Amino acid sequence: MGVCARSWFTSLWSQRCSAECGKGNRTRVAVCLMDHATDLPLDSCEGERPAEVASCDSGPCLNRLEWYTGPWGQCSAECGNGTQTRSLACINNNNGRVEAVEPAKCSGLAQPVTARPCRLKPCGVQWYVTEWSACSRSCHGGFRVREVRCLTDAIVPSDQCDPDLIPESRQECNTQPKDSYCQHDQYHNCLVVVQARLCIYPYYRGVCCAACSRAQKTYPNSFQTNHIRR
Repeated sequence: MGVCARSWFTSLWSQRCSAECGKGNRTRVAVCLMDHATDLPLDSCEGERPAEVASCDSGPCLNRLEWYTGPWGQCSAECGNGTQTRSLACINNNNGRVEAVEPAKCSGLAQPVTARPCRLKPCGVQWYVTEWSACSRSCHGGFRVREVRCLTDAIVPSDQCDPDLIPESRQECNTQPKDSYCQHDQYHNCLVVVQARLCIYPYYRGVCCAACSRAQKTYPNSFQTNHIRR
């Protein structure tokens, strides 16, 4: 019956240019058919494959606002789940002349995403920790604790983590004396305490620790001796 015909067929060019202004592309699809019916691999057709992309121009871009995105940065984690980020800028395109403007001017445009998840490779087993608890004492030395667990990528407990790299589960805290830790006075009228020079007494230094601390820095000599006159 002779050799069957193998011909290139193309769809019609897309009606719209890919760019609303300036230079863009129009596309079509090319297929290789035998007897106008059977779809064949693209390398089976004779002759050069027809172009599927053609340039187009939608006219000059005049004062067009658009978002500009920078390249994606490195993954935040060397293994396991991380995040990639990229910069974002609002630009004004005036017939090829591009100028960065305030982001608020692009608020009416759909904003591209600036962060996405990434995963370079599995971590295997690794140590996980909780947040530290509150310190057991507010001054003169206390301790805080946290939970430490060895987990796999599937968040399943494991005993394969390196014991030499285990994070601390207990830590000392608030080792400073009470006076240096004080942030707020507990007495409602500490100004009178300072004026009466009562900060030399431990009780008043405790309930008016902030006011007495400020007064001691300003008038250090007044804390050496009590000069109250009756």
